[in-house]
Amino acid sequence: MGIYKKLLIEIKLEILLYLMYNYLMKGCLKRLSGKEQLSFDEIREVVGKIANKEVSDAQIGAFIMGLTNKGVSKEEFYALAKSMRDYAIRVKSDKYIVDSCGTGADMSKSINISTTASIVANAAGANVIKQTNSSITSTCGSTDFLSALNIDINRTTEKALEFFNRNYITFVHSPYFNEFAKINNPIRQQLGIKSVFNYLGPLINASFPDAQLLGVSSNEMLEKTAYALQKLETDRALIVNGLNPNLDELSICSETRVLELKNGKIEEYIIKPEDFGFQRAELSEIQGGNGVDNARLITEIFNGKRKDAMKNVISMNAGAMIYLAGIKPTLYEGIKYAEKVIENGLAAKKLLSLQGKEAVNV
Repeated sequence: MGIYKKLLIEIKLEILLYLMYNYLMKGCLKRLSGKEQLSFDEIREVVGKIANKEVSDAQIGAFIMGLTNKGVSKEEFYALAKSMRDYAIRVKSDKYIVDSCGTGADMSKSINISTTASIVANAAGANVIKQTNSSITSTCGSTDFLSALNIDINRTTEKALEFFNRNYITFVHSPYFNEFAKINNPIRQQLGIKSVFNYLGPLINASFPDAQLLGVSSNEMLEKTAYALQKLETDRALIVNGLNPNLDELSICSETRVLELKNGKIEEYIIKPEDFGFQRAELSEIQGGNGVDNARLITEIFNGKRKDAMKNVISMNAGAMIYLAGIKPTLYEGIKYAEKVIENGLAAKKLLSLQGKEAVNV
């Protein structure tokens, strides 16, 4: 076969595939506009096409908006999480891994609680692979915060594991470790609205963590998130929502609704700051600013210069991670231990170590 004839056949095949993908994508978008539920296979097909750059940015934006406006069922939410995980660039460890990550979009302007809690929990002995991202709907994303602290964000599996093997914690920036997120996130940023993908972000940590503290900024999405983690066979999880004001963390300001996944079963309960000896705070007391502002506030907490609501909310969330890691047998004991780790300077030493300023034995 001549080279030109072969090239012509390849071009025709590309055009045919494009038309087929375009037809399938349009079909899904039409069904979403009619508020119809998509099947697992349909969602897997669409996620694959997006990850493989086989659809246009306009179609991706329409897919995001269509799902968000329709609302997702728990089956669709699980299908999205499972399909997105198929495009993870894995960061594997034989350690028991814990992550703390919030969905964002709670509009609270709080300091970077989950990232700081991860450092405290690691100082307490938890193995942490923390997923990070730049700000999409918040003032300061976890990646922005870590950059201000001069802590490395890892861009490859090799670097992530090298950092983890030194520190038993590592930070993986989501778009570098998931082909779907790499394409999807810039379009989400352009849309600038809360979408279903805010809630999916914490479920695609490239380590597929054994345990997760997962903050959800929508009470309505709590059960769907717990269902997805259960179907994904996560070993342990606390899926939490601070109720009033709305927070994607264990809240120092109000009661927190908790769904706990353990031994394959989900239990629901409510906790409040007073359960752990803390006084309730106003939202303004835990609000931060940009990356530099938040880095300064956290450093002050670790150095003992702030003994306030910020320290307490970090202790609550770090304590939850310590509990999930199996270091302490109850949530209460985990939180009390997190307080001690901050107060005795271990968290400050760990921070210095992560900044490359001082070694620390944890």
